[in-house]
Amino acid sequence: MQRLTPVSSKTILWLVAVSGFALFVAAGLYSAVALPGCVACHDQEPFVSGTADAGHPSTDCSACHVGAGVADRVAFGFRVAYHMTLPIIRGEGRDWSVVADGRCLSCHGTVLEQTISRNGIRIAHVTCSVSSACTDCHAATAHGAAVDWLRVYDMDTCLECHVSESATMCDLCHEGRLESDRITSGIFAITHGAQWQQTHGMGDAFTCTVCHTAANCEKCHGVGLPHTGDFLESHSEYAADESARCQTCHEPRFCDDCHGLEMPHSMAFTRDHADAAEKDGSLCLRCHADPDCTECHETHVHPGGAIGSLDPGGGR
Repeated sequence: MQRLTPVSSKTILWLVAVSGFALFVAAGLYSAVALPGCVACHDQEPFVSGTADAGHPSTDCSACHVGAGVADRVAFGFRVAYHMTLPIIRGEGRDWSVVADGRCLSCHGTVLEQTISRNGIRIAHVTCSVSSACTDCHAATAHGAAVDWLRVYDMDTCLECHVSESATMCDLCHEGRLESDRITSGIFAITHGAQWQQTHGMGDAFTCTVCHTAANCEKCHGVGLPHTGDFLESHSEYAADESARCQTCHEPRFCDDCHGLEMPHSMAFTRDHADAAEKDGSLCLRCHADPDCTECHETHVHPGGAIGSLDPGGGR
């Protein structure tokens, strides 16, 4: 009688590994073919109502989130099987859910061939989309405000480019001047809404000068508004101006935390500034150059010290 050769443990391990790998691949390929319904997981509020109220309620999820090629479908299938169902593969959900421009343009390709007018806004996508993705302005298209990172077209976003164009006029992009034609979403709607006096500072001050002159700001804020890119270097000039109203927006500690001293200097500080310089002279050099000290002290300091010479009761 012929004896059966015992199967070695090494062979068993190989069989288990090969079977596991085959099962791994089979499950991924099945997911790629079947493309399981996303609503199995994404059935919570406010996602469901946000999707129903947005612009693509009847569009299949895979039409936007899964590429048309075989490789894209297989990759998505493996993500479903081994990232969502069995969390074996790690990955960033946002990166995997990104809607590529090609998916949008497969249906909306004509937007690059003409100027689109809608909601009182006129836009030529062929120029504005050079350095932007479709979802930079239209992230809410499919799921409304329920998306994790809401991005919509906004005045401040447009002015990142248009603010540098000297020929920019309102009519270049805006068609209507009626109340109903005004922007109703995004930062601009907040900064220019009914409560604009409390909210206008929430936007990007760099864009204000497109429509408003500095004089418009100075009526309430004093000189130096809106702050320019080099304001950090020049702000001391404005702070010393009699019409400055820094305290309208900034608490005193806003200056003190940076300068390390009471700012702006009080009248009494002239008397005591030597004490501050002795404690940490580097604080003075943040604003003052050496000649600021030497031009005064070398000329006017006599025996007895500068403090004595400034004391009205000191006889100097």
